[in-house]
Amino acid sequence: MNIKQLIIGVLLGGLLGFGLANYFAKTSQQAHSTNETTIDGSSTKWTWPDSLDAVKAAPENHKVVYEDSTVRVLQVLLDAHKEEPIHTHKWKSIMWIAKPAVPCTIYQYSLNRNGQFVAKDSITIPRMDTNIGQPVEAEGPAGIKNLGNENGIAYRVEFKKDFKP
Repeated sequence: MNIKQLIIGVLLGGLLGFGLANYFAKTSQQAHSTNETTIDGSSTKWTWPDSLDAVKAAPENHKVVYEDSTVRVLQVLLDAHKEEPIHTHKWKSIMWIAKPAVPCTIYQYSLNRNGQFVAKDSITIPRMDTNIGQPVEAEGPAGIKNLGNENGIAYRVEFKKDFKP
């Protein structure tokens, strides 16, 4: 290798390094400007606003029983023939059904081009077991409609820190 090749290699390497550093710096700034946050130390990004949190968006259905820096326990109430407002659950959790609201329909929502929520998926559940804890992932916009004649009661233990059920 002669001196010219060495100098050209160093210059090209420097330019490439400078370009890549600028690219990653801009990408990092864009991610921070969209207000994305990581969930419980994982690489999962949460992009829904805090105003959609279950306690804020559906306060008649979600009551805080206990909360500290690592866990939040919610009592989830669903009156007969009622539908919850659209809400989210940011953290992984364990759901315990004390008294099922059945039959019920669970709706998943997405935003359309106008920024309005539209149902993208739903499932009707004719019956469910009680007193069984079920691991649940973080949930985007959703809501449940109680189609039955009985009020439903459940408890949700949300884990704010790393949790692997």
